[in-house]
Amino acid sequence: MGGWGVMEYEFHFVVDGIDVGDDEAVGIVHDTFDGVLTRHRGRHFLDVSEGGANAIDAAHRIVVRLRKSLPGLRLLRTDPDLVGVSDIAERAERTRQNVQQWVSGERRQDKLPFPDPEGIAGRSPVWRWGDVNAWLAQFGEGDGVHTPTRDEALTIDFMLPKWQRTLDDGLPLVHFTTAESGDDRDQERETVQRLLEGTLAFPGVLERIAAIPRTEQQRLTVVCAVLPDRLSSVVSRIGHDEVWAVLAFRGVDGELRLQPVGTAKAPGAVLVSSLGLGRDATVGDLLLVQTNGPDGTPVTPITPVGLD
Repeated sequence: MGGWGVMEYEFHFVVDGIDVGDDEAVGIVHDTFDGVLTRHRGRHFLDVSEGGANAIDAAHRIVVRLRKSLPGLRLLRTDPDLVGVSDIAERAERTRQNVQQWVSGERRQDKLPFPDPEGIAGRSPVWRWGDVNAWLAQFGEGDGVHTPTRDEALTIDFMLPKWQRTLDDGLPLVHFTTAESGDDRDQERETVQRLLEGTLAFPGVLERIAAIPRTEQQRLTVVCAVLPDRLSSVVSRIGHDEVWAVLAFRGVDGELRLQPVGTAKAPGAVLVSSLGLGRDATVGDLLLVQTNGPDGTPVTPITPVGLD
């Protein structure tokens, strides 16, 4: 089953609740996450990597994994890894003059412009290395390491407290994605997400949704779809380390519907082939089966289905 392309992202977090003098914690960071914990001027920093469809998805995943292994750890924010002209020249193995020409726009004008600086250190501009590295990637250069850009880091920093409070409450982190994208139904899928976000705000709703069968108890992937979307597209959005997701869509009367959907490896799933549906079946086809049943007997809407 082909899904979103998974890319490895490296994160540099400012953290609390953990200490370099704690041999057990340092061992978990190294052995479980292949990460590094350091201390500089009284602050602790955690370098760790995680795969995901994008930087936000990867950050979402690493927050869950870290909480399971290191419940006392708190991720405060991402560290920007600021670089000046000399740093960029050294990392890109170019001269300072080359870098100055990139900054001024004298060279490589056929691509996206060089990123804006993050600020000024002393009298010199500094940039986020993630932004510069992404810019260099246009030319097949850079260090090949994927780190959050400024916009991605701002989103992650904004979400970190919310994600961690949710886990503190014993609830799963909800990751929203769409079954398909890039067509004239994107707005309808966004409407489904907005409806669901509003629904989740009501007391007890997330707890009931979290009770839907799935393997990862601290992370809940919700795929927002419209009736013409293919079930294979829904399943392809399930994470590389997951077998279950929750399908969210609007029924024929506009009501919000939730359906557990899994891969062929999902334990306990009713395969769609047994419901008379093929690999090209759509969300609408599944709704018809739920309403009428393959033999005239309706299928319970919360029955977990799997695509074989």
